[in-house]
Amino acid sequence: MNKVAADWQEAVRRFGGLLGQLRVEAGLTVRELAAAIGVAPATVSKTENGRHARPQDFYVVRQWVRTCAQHVDGHDGTSSIPVALVWWREQHSQLENLYEELNLRSSRSEPAGRTAPTAGHSQEHESQPIPFEVLHQKAVDHLANRSPHVRMAALRTLGELGDTYHEKRQLIVNELCDYLRIPPDKDDASEGQVRRTAQMVLASRLRPGRGDGATAANPVFWPDMDVDLKKAFFCDVYFNDCEFRRADFDEAQFEGEAYFDRARFVGEARFVGAVFLGYQVSFQNARFEGVSWFRWVAFHGYADFQGSYFGYNAEFSRSQFSENAHFDHMVVQNHAWFTHAVFHGSVTFQHAQVEGATFWLNSFRAGADFRWARFASPPRIGECEAAVQAVRYWPDGWVELTAEDACGFVDSWPAGWAAVVEEAHAAEIRSQWGSRP
Repeated sequence: MNKVAADWQEAVRRFGGLLGQLRVEAGLTVRELAAAIGVAPATVSKTENGRHARPQDFYVVRQWVRTCAQHVDGHDGTSSIPVALVWWREQHSQLENLYEELNLRSSRSEPAGRTAPTAGHSQEHESQPIPFEVLHQKAVDHLANRSPHVRMAALRTLGELGDTYHEKRQLIVNELCDYLRIPPDKDDASEGQVRRTAQMVLASRLRPGRGDGATAANPVFWPDMDVDLKKAFFCDVYFNDCEFRRADFDEAQFEGEAYFDRARFVGEARFVGAVFLGYQVSFQNARFEGVSWFRWVAFHGYADFQGSYFGYNAEFSRSQFSENAHFDHMVVQNHAWFTHAVFHGSVTFQHAQVEGATFWLNSFRAGADFRWARFASPPRIGECEAAVQAVRYWPDGWVELTAEDACGFVDSWPAGWAAVVEEAHAAEIRSQWGSRP
């Protein structure tokens, strides 16, 4: 047996022995640890006994160490060996280097008597970092693993790779978005947990943590990122305080809560055809500095856009609001479009500041409150319907015209409903009816 092979066998036995010692000190059985990290008990035993033909994947090692560290903390908080992942990463890298050198030597046809590499050469080889391409490919490969623990570890590893390799961040963001676009497996009970991990890894890198200052305080903030999450599937998503350069959420499906409070959209923001199925969706104090689209959106819970800022337009045409919707203190620098929008619950625009607005063929099926709203130019209103029994406060120049009020001229509105029209239009209708013989 040559020296490299002997070194490999000794190193893999030592590495497995340390993992086994850590498990014992954490008070875990082989089966308990295997269940916690998502591998077979035989895999744990083979790893501890150094019987693996190649180094165990570091993603399994990472979960092994983290699980044991949690149990150590839960007991007396002491351990005779390190639990820092940096230390384990270094030991694992040495194993991989020895394994690669062993394969290289076995594949070469060397003449007999060729001497082994010197100790200095071996140390130089061991000190070489593992290329990004190798680490990245391993993480991507493990996203398809059946074990949820391995998939979650791979997602976290992608985030850590982006923290180190700045020029690869957009690539990693794209891969995280790709994962969230994969339809969830309804038969997998851990699907929600893995999906939340992907959302957390992405959101934590898009959150600058500026506070009151202009400088990003988050050390792992990735600026100027585009996200393509069209037709993505989310589960209890928290993108509050995140910053997007361009964001595409067209036809995305949000289950559970969805929070975008104080989020900043520097470029185009698209939510066309998105479906919010949870109890509440919140865009409080969000900033849309470019073109934004909320057309054909279905809000099945409460929709909160209080204090939101739209630097160009606010497009909510043909959207459905199943519960109450709040646009109080909203600022729109250009035009707000609410054509064909249906408000099943109450809607409030108190203190909103809008350059111009269009409400056409809307349906207000509960209360509507426009008190103290300010429009730079009179908002356009036409052929809207409102439930007469609800309490409403319309902007100046808007009036309600019931079928009875127009003596039957407006016969398309059923009993208990009114047509919301501009005051001049109402006067025209009354004048036309009054002039008839």
